[in-house]
Formats: sequence, C-alpha cells, structure tokens
Amino acid sequence: MIKVLVMNHFPTIYPPNTGGVLRYFHLYNQLSKFYDITLLSQKYTPEIEIINYSNTFREFRIPTDEIQHKIDEKLLNEGIEPRFSTHAALSCALMTNPPPLFLKYYNQFYKRSDILIHESPFLLKYDIFFGLDNKPRIYNSHNLESEFAKHVWIGRNSQEYIKHVTHLEETLVQEATLVFATSKEEKANFINTFNADPMKIKLAPNGILPEEWKPRVNKSAYDSKAKVFFIGSMHQPNIDIVNFIVSELADKCPDVDFIIAGQCSIECSNVFNQNVTLLGEIDKKQKLELFSEVDIAINPAFFGTGTKIKTLEFLSAGIPLISTEVGVKGMRLIKGTHYFHATRENFAQILNEVSRDTALLKMVAANGKKYVNHLYSWKATAKKIERQLSTLHNKVSSISSI
Repeated sequence: MIKVLVMNHFPTIYPPNTGGVLRYFHLYNQLSKFYDITLLSQKYTPEIEIINYSNTFREFRIPTDEIQHKIDEKLLNEGIEPRFSTHAALSCALMTNPPPLFLKYYNQFYKRSDILIHESPFLLKYDIFFGLDNKPRIYNSHNLESEFAKHVWIGRNSQEYIKHVTHLEETLVQEATLVFATSKEEKANFINTFNADPMKIKLAPNGILPEEWKPRVNKSAYDSKAKVFFIGSMHQPNIDIVNFIVSELADKCPDVDFIIAGQCSIECSNVFNQNVTLLGEIDKKQKLELFSEVDIAINPAFFGTGTKIKTLEFLSAGIPLISTEVGVKGMRLIKGTHYFHATRENFAQILNEVSRDTALLKMVAANGKKYVNHLYSWKATAKKIERQLSTLHNKVSSISSI
C-alpha cells in the first residue's frame, strides 16, 4: 500500500467543525481508503497526541517548542495581526531549523513514505529533504496563502514576513511535482502569480457530506421573525463578517434574528443588538441542529482566497443562501437560481426582501441543494486526487526501476 506523509502547521479537530479543518480531515479520511495516510501536525498544547482514526489513517500532533514560543512573542510585540490565524503559521515559517521533536517524527515517517504532501508553505523548511531526493512532493493548497497575507496581515515587519511567505509558496509551487487548487480561479492565480506550469496544477475542490444533514424543520406559523445564520472559525474574514452583521445588518434588518456561531463570534462579545445572538463555539450535534432549524444562511464575505466550505454546507443542507460574489467564488453558482446575490451596499435590502417570500426561499434552496450535492463531495474530490497520485507513483516507480 502506498504510504503518504502529510505535513501541516495545524492539527485536525475530531469531529471536524469549520474551514480548513474540514478539508484537512475529510480529504485524508477518504484517501485512506486507497493509501496509508499519516498526518504530522503541530499544536500548542504540551503533550504529543497520537490519534488512530483507522488502520490506514492516523495523526501525530507534535507540540511547538520554546523557540517558536519566542517567535510568537516577538510577533505579538510587533503587533502582527490577525493573531489567531497568523502567529501559528508564521512562527513555523520563521524557524531557522525544524523543531527537534517534529524532526524526530519527520525522519521516522519520511523513510517509509512514498509521497509527501504539504498543506501549506509554512512547513517547507521542516521538510529537510525537499529538493534533495526523488520522492514526489505535493502542495494540496487550501488557498493562495501569499495573496491572503497581502490583504490581511498588518503590524511592524508585516511586509517583510509577507515577502518571506511568498518566497516559500513560490518555491513550493515551482518545485512540487503536483499542486492541487480548490477552483479554476485559484489555479489561474497560481499560474499568473508564480508562472507555474499549468499542466501540474490540478483541481481538488472543497466538498461536503450530503448524508450528514438532518431534515429541515418546517417554520412554525408563530415564528414571525426569520432566523438568519452565520458560522465561522477565528479567521479574519469571518471576524469582519461578524462585525458587519453587528454594526450594519442588525439595525437595518430589525425583523430578523441573527444567530452567529463559531469562534469568530468571540471577538465581538459586547453586542447590544436585541436581534443578535452569539453562540460561540458549538459542537457537531449543535451545528446539525442549527442547520436544520434556521431559515436563511448568509455569507457576506468581502475578501478571501480559495472556496468557502460554509457556502457548500449551507446549500447542501438545503438552507436558502444570501451571499456576496466572494462568498460563492469558484463554484459556478447562478444568481437567483442557486442563491441570492448581494453586495455590501444592498445586503440588508436583499435580506429584508427575500426573508418575507417563503415560496421563493424554498425554490432557490432546492436548486442550490441539488446543484451542490451533485457536483461536490469529499469522496469525489478524494477520488480525483487518488487518480493523480496513483499515476504519479507509477511514473516514479517506472523511472526508479530503469
């Protein structure tokens, strides 16, 4: 069985909840049906964790070390923001040498691995044999990290750090055997930004698990207000969305109740709007309940790279969606057919209008659900990756046997 080592600067969460964690877990869980998968991740808690998800799928979570903690403190003193999503990644990228404990496990798994996969450019220097051996390297991108950094990172020396991460990502894209992008738009971005070979950039879209959703609850005649829902991790674009809901939408849409879940709501704890409820982080059971009960989902995203897993999940669960262009980027959704399109300027207007039209909400939700569940699934994406990796491994094996 082909053995694959996957390197990442953040660990999974089980069961996975939002964003990159969903992609990280579900793709490799599906791929473990074809390959023997080891995830080598970093985390901030002090003990090594070894999780065996199955006989062919496991994760080793390696604690960060004192040098990384000092780098993190330096970034804090420099005012590098956003802290939650930046420091963990950047502290890895700025390490001169890999942490000894991580290197110990890297060496152990490297020897028996046929293929190495990077989930981001941040651990490139941890892969000490990169460019020195014949083992294939894959960049399974979640987004264009350097482009995201340019728009979001702030603070003293942030421009220097952006250049550093851009260099790491360019090196990984240029020298990797294959690069997986989440959409055709992201593929074009890699080609244009790094002059990458189009032939080696393949598509690996984000997905969903259509079978996990509970049946939608019919709205009671006594529920006069529509329940409008957003969920997100502690990711700067999500925090910006929460601020937009609280500072603009809530007052302009007094006849709807906003429900915000996930760590993104923690940053905005002092909310005095009568029609805004902040749930904080929720578990899988709570998430499934909410997805079955809310009337409308919104994704007023104004910046972001990659494709939005929350958008796919909203539609897959049959929730009517109002979104900006950024929120549906890369999915080829049709405005007015699969979702309701809105901009920053008219978001409140669109929400107020469609929240009163139950028949229209049901029709668009049904169209969106059918479209997404037909085209997107983690199983289908894993199968695409499996075909590419098997072809690659066969080529490498043929060359090695000559």
